[in-house]
Amino acid sequence: MTAQPCIVALEGPCCAGKTTLGRLLVPELCELAVTFVPCYADHAGGGRYLPRQETDTVAEREQALRQLLLIEAGRLAQVPQACDVILEDRSVHTLLAHSYALQRMTGIDFLTPSTRLLRSSLVPAWPGLVLYLDLPQDAVPERNPGKFPPGSIHTPTRTSTPPSAHISGGSPAGKPRQWPGLMRPWNCRN
Repeated sequence: MTAQPCIVALEGPCCAGKTTLGRLLVPELCELAVTFVPCYADHAGGGRYLPRQETDTVAEREQALRQLLLIEAGRLAQVPQACDVILEDRSVHTLLAHSYALQRMTGIDFLTPSTRLLRSSLVPAWPGLVLYLDLPQDAVPERNPGKFPPGSIHTPTRTSTPPSAHISGGSPAGKPRQWPGLMRPWNCRN
């Protein structure tokens, strides 16, 4: 066991295979004490128990983030003390990606206050390593039809950037983006 666990996040759009990969990795990492942390929706008992992601004001978004931080605390409370690797199905980066997608859709600066709120909280486990899984955005409704209502941040449109663009550093024009301060250096051996 290491002094502090290495936190690895599995990120990407819905239906990309994060849960499947996480569950398959746990037995493969048999020489380490690995804990798999389910995604926010699975921990809460289903997506209908999560706060609404599409908001109209910064105050509404911050309230949703505070509720998601309570879910994050519950997810992390189940991690055993003796653990080398915490493998998270989604992380705080998902929350930031959703704020970025809302910003792109509405023109309201949701990302700056969201980053400030999440950075000031002691709750989130900031991953040292993010494994990003992707799939074409038009494949999401095909893999899980009817899951998302029209206009959802999870439903691709010609004018919106999918939440995955935040995490992958991509942009609509394909130009790389820099996200200083959002990712921490990876160090499993503290």
